[in-house]
Amino acid sequence: MTISPATPLSSVKTTRFIRVEWRFLLFGMIMAFWSSLGQTFFISLFSDDIRAALDLSHGDFGTYYAIATTASAISLLWLGKLADTMRLEKLALFILVSLCSAAMFFSQINSLIMLVIGLYLLRMFGQGMMTHVYSTAMARRYVAARGRAISIAQLGHTISESVGPAGVVALHALFDWRTIWIILPASALILVAPFLRQLTRRTALQDGEGIDGILSADQTLDHANQTSASDHWRRRDVLVDPRFWLAILWLVAVPSFVLTGLLFHQLFLADAKGVALSHWTASYVLYAIFAVIGSLTIGQLIDRFSARRVAPHTLLPNALACAALLFGSIELGVPLFFIFFGLAIGMPHTANAALVAEIYGTRFMGEIKALFLLVSVFASALSPMIMGVMIDAGFGLDALLGLNIIVPLAAQFLATMVLHIRR
Repeated sequence: MTISPATPLSSVKTTRFIRVEWRFLLFGMIMAFWSSLGQTFFISLFSDDIRAALDLSHGDFGTYYAIATTASAISLLWLGKLADTMRLEKLALFILVSLCSAAMFFSQINSLIMLVIGLYLLRMFGQGMMTHVYSTAMARRYVAARGRAISIAQLGHTISESVGPAGVVALHALFDWRTIWIILPASALILVAPFLRQLTRRTALQDGEGIDGILSADQTLDHANQTSASDHWRRRDVLVDPRFWLAILWLVAVPSFVLTGLLFHQLFLADAKGVALSHWTASYVLYAIFAVIGSLTIGQLIDRFSARRVAPHTLLPNALACAALLFGSIELGVPLFFIFFGLAIGMPHTANAALVAEIYGTRFMGEIKALFLLVSVFASALSPMIMGVMIDAGFGLDALLGLNIIVPLAAQFLATMVLHIRR
């Protein structure tokens, strides 16, 4: 199926886009879905089992988890470069096999050393590389429909967060936790690996070069032409770009800081607000619905207005969620908190991935996005500790939510100003 050369791809309807590109979009959703094996929400479902097996306290487990997560983030600076040198099918297979092997290794942990190594591998290949591979591929394969492609693929995260907890509870009724960590990665290998070639092939509406086009161009362009091209930024160039330090850094760090910290301390939030735990957890339905709405909406906005204009405003739902919980009643504030919280989850990843491609180009996107992964993971490791210290020091709901209102608004204002200044 082809389109007329005179027809701009940005005008292609989303329904037709999905109909033509469903295989590659499904590839992105599958990678996002199975990244859950290394995501915090999934690993935490086995927290009691792991702590019982190794005789750990909550604090002990949290400390080892932070160490492994930080180490994985640093490793991604080098591992992320593979997205610039390996063809997509081979890279996706390598990461999938590595993640599944890490999960099977995790099923056998019986010491602290094995625990840290297992968590390190899960976080690096799951949360890090699975997400890195699909988002980089989407940004490279599409230009006019880049926002829609990334946002649709990201739905895999929402699906895993929606069905994962209930699925684990159901499996736990039949198997012990170690068996589950064998069943799930084995299922991923059987269901995904044989179809990667078909899912990753090029299709009609892919107007970007992709890694194949980039590698082919490298063979025909001389070194001087490559390095002088304005859209071929390297990571070292990004590190001296004022826009990175003044704007883009905060667009990446702030959502990870706010969302991870609030999720980690959500029981404190519910208790301080006087919300029954049953009422609090039931509101996650709103979170899931608006995460999907936010993800799909932001993709449309990016394709229409550009990521440069849209990305700063993805921080606003973070502040609105905290303001709703702080100032609203239980009946109104809690539902609004989860509605804005869902939007805050669904928007930033899509916007930031598109922004990187838009500003820095796609040739060295792997190494550049690896830098952003480091920032994101470090912020997610830092926020539970900072907010926990505030709680232990006696700061209440007002201070905690106030912090998470001021920080996103300040970052949004700064990013809006900076990203409207072109070099």
